[in-house]
Amino acid sequence: MLLLLGLCLGLPLFSESQEEAQIWDDTSEQVMLRVPRQLRLLQRLKTKPLMAEFSVKSTIISRYAFTTVSCRMLNRASEDQDAEFQMQIPESAFITNFTMLIGDNVYQSEITEKEKKSSDRIKEKRNRTTDDNEEKGTDMFKASLVIPSKDKAAFFLSYEELLQRRLGKYEHIISVRPQQLVGRLTVEVNILERSGITSLEVLPLHNSRKKGSGKAEGDEGPPPSTIINHNETFAKVVFKPTVVQQAKIAQNGILGDFIIQYDVKREQNIGDIQVLDGYFVHYFAPKNLPPLPKNVVFVLDISASMVGAKLQQTREALVTILNDLRPQDRFNIIGFSNRIKMWKDHLLPVTPDNIRNGKIYMYHLSPTGGTDINGALQTAIKLLNNYVAQNDIEDRSVSLIIFLTDGKPTFGETNTLRILSNTKEATGGQICIFTVGIGNDVDFRLLEKLSLENCGLTRRVHEEEKAGAQLIGFYDEIRTPLLSDIRIDYPPDAVERVTKTLFPNYFNGSEIVIAGKMADKKFDQLHVEVTASNSKKFVILKRDIPVESRKMGNDVSVTPGSVSGGGKDPNHLERLWSYLTVKELLSSWVQSNSEQEKEQLRQKAQALALNYHFLTPFTSMKLKKPGLHPNQLEDTHGMSAATGPTTVVQNLREASMQPANKHFSFSSSLAPVVDGDPHFVVDFPISKLTVCFNIDGEPGDILRLVSDHLGSGVTVNGELIGAPAPPNGHKKHRTYFRTITILINQPERSYLEITPNRVILDGGDRLVLPCNQSMVVGSRGLEVSVSANANVTVTIQGTIAFVILIHLYKKPAPFQRNHLGFYIANSKGLSHNCHGLLGQFLNQDAKLVGAPEEYGKNLSNHQPSPRAEGMPEAILKVKGRRVPVVWKQRKIYNGLEQVDCWFDKNNAAKLIDGVYKDYLALHPFDTESARGPSMSRKAEPDSLHEESA
Repeated sequence: MLLLLGLCLGLPLFSESQEEAQIWDDTSEQVMLRVPRQLRLLQRLKTKPLMAEFSVKSTIISRYAFTTVSCRMLNRASEDQDAEFQMQIPESAFITNFTMLIGDNVYQSEITEKEKKSSDRIKEKRNRTTDDNEEKGTDMFKASLVIPSKDKAAFFLSYEELLQRRLGKYEHIISVRPQQLVGRLTVEVNILERSGITSLEVLPLHNSRKKGSGKAEGDEGPPPSTIINHNETFAKVVFKPTVVQQAKIAQNGILGDFIIQYDVKREQNIGDIQVLDGYFVHYFAPKNLPPLPKNVVFVLDISASMVGAKLQQTREALVTILNDLRPQDRFNIIGFSNRIKMWKDHLLPVTPDNIRNGKIYMYHLSPTGGTDINGALQTAIKLLNNYVAQNDIEDRSVSLIIFLTDGKPTFGETNTLRILSNTKEATGGQICIFTVGIGNDVDFRLLEKLSLENCGLTRRVHEEEKAGAQLIGFYDEIRTPLLSDIRIDYPPDAVERVTKTLFPNYFNGSEIVIAGKMADKKFDQLHVEVTASNSKKFVILKRDIPVESRKMGNDVSVTPGSVSGGGKDPNHLERLWSYLTVKELLSSWVQSNSEQEKEQLRQKAQALALNYHFLTPFTSMKLKKPGLHPNQLEDTHGMSAATGPTTVVQNLREASMQPANKHFSFSSSLAPVVDGDPHFVVDFPISKLTVCFNIDGEPGDILRLVSDHLGSGVTVNGELIGAPAPPNGHKKHRTYFRTITILINQPERSYLEITPNRVILDGGDRLVLPCNQSMVVGSRGLEVSVSANANVTVTIQGTIAFVILIHLYKKPAPFQRNHLGFYIANSKGLSHNCHGLLGQFLNQDAKLVGAPEEYGKNLSNHQPSPRAEGMPEAILKVKGRRVPVVWKQRKIYNGLEQVDCWFDKNNAAKLIDGVYKDYLALHPFDTESARGPSMSRKAEPDSLHEESA
């Protein structure tokens, strides 16, 4: 078996049961594909396996996040197929495990040493964002393989990270980019914060660099189908979009970043200190302090490469930043190319006149020449040093340089080591340098080291992004310094191996995190002392923290699972400590210029990373030879599964959830749906009511689903196929949709006929597409996308989209038939006069009367008891008619999706306009009612148009 693995990173594997995914036979008939010579058609033939499931589960315990990604693929084709699993992970995360299942073979990863000679090269190669599918601030993990014909594969990837606090919020980002529509897509995030959760927000899906993906147009707030539950200390967020909801967001399966932001309670100025089983963590984020004055110099690259949008956006951003300066701040502006252009030879106070003149100076800077990075930095440092030396400053202040460039040093001193050495010597540890690199040509490693060695931060802005917005966001993080010269001390006989305890500055909205090991677990308390400077004051905070063996929730210890496969599972504080320690060792290695010191740092970082199974620049990931049958995998890794974060949080949730906890649910409008034996599901978005009904048609009937021939020029019909009723059922037979036909009359006439086996597109030239191959064809505003044996998406003029799901059975029961499901994913382009069994509800609303209050709202918010099935009864008022309905749960999409709805049990006799026969068509492309409309009860008599095809 050919196995190709592209590993750019690596994780604890939280094993889960290996459910058998259903594999369908390749039932597609042999179809001849004829592509006319003159057909103006874009066709991308790209066969790939079907992704049956994509699931991400994150557990965040005290800001430390454990994330596991699982993906299952099926190869339904009659030949072997290439498959690729890829996942963007946060740049700050460490992968800890990766496992692949191919058929019955299990490939388990292991973290091993990396040879010293390749460390530098790997540092450069570590998954930097270069591909168009990747986002800034992320690394890309990729694994490629070949799945044998009629076989399956599964991937399991885990990673860990410490969430950073920025602008007063922690942000957890999960990449949801499965590259295709997925039958079962789930993102679940559990958050446990002992100190209490004060705010929680789920943002719209974000994908700034992808056209036609990201969030759906007009969407605000959480993505469709997001459900949020939380109480004071625990939160659970679930994102589980249906195939139709996915198609509304992005038909290519690149949904974007799922982002959760939250913050915690902070009652003690000395911070939140947690102790657990020999380890401690100290979160320090004081508030309600007066800001420190800033001495800031803005250093702007005006070399020739900055011409155009980059310089213009940067100027606009600096205008915004200058307006934000406080009266007690001092500032200056430097533009540099091969010449250094200093606005003034000293720092100026913030006054309206100075701000106005500074803006004028910036707009007179014109791009030309090379890039003298060393000269610009030396000039800025001299300005700051002179100001501090020449002024008897009563108030303590913070000196900052904000340095922006898009290139490499090309003029003056160009040796990067000498630039770093000169800068560090000149700042003397008293000036912090914050760097922003723009574009792909910037020497980002130089900027990174400049910031690391001079108590600053660095950001990268890609070519496709707006530099101005990125610069403003970066500045917002450092705009309000509250403390300087922070030192945090613990008794040396009580703690050991403590992470960094000296910090030059603390900015409002951020957080200082320290972790360490307890030297002796017999200590009853831990003494903590914090000293820092704030404006005119010298701050000293002291506190004794009780030390005890903490348990959390029903006496369940917080033990996030061992990644070593044996021994005692470390707790989350131990893994947090190891994560921070490795990060600091890597940072020190980057800064060091001594070969001997670098080797010592490398050895320490490598030993710790191996012990805790972190994939780092000094470790590598290898796959072991095929192991046990997947059914035995859970036994092998049972310890991780039993004591992983998910298990812990489930126990915590059961223990801590109270009846009065908050419950929020956000569900988008269900697209009108017909699926199964046909189950019709209609959503009324204004009243947030979901209504479903059945139609007992006859085999061979052709139903008009969408009729908008005179409006948008679109008609959709569906032909029924019959099957025997299940044993002991109340129906005489079952019916399914065998064929969906679509007639598009504008701007040019096109016909589509879709079956479970093939798609026929006739738009002047006839094209036959097999449904067992993934492909996209497009012409004159019409695009047809086929996902092999899964679904067909039809997009018309970018404003109308239909999703046709393909349901295939490997061994169908007598009452089962291969069939289709029809969904309206985007109805924006359909007219207000649209009609049909589904189309008539697109612009209508309904009101529910006579139902208990808790059932009167969106049923996705209500979790009923099993005995409530079929109850209660109510009256639905729609178009002036009163329709008796009962509450039910209906399953669609082969029983994989469950919909809570109000069910019209009378075959929609009063729900739809007219009667059943009014919706029968003479032939698949008929746009006129077959037996004449009988619309005596229609609210809008012009809704159903009569016109012959």
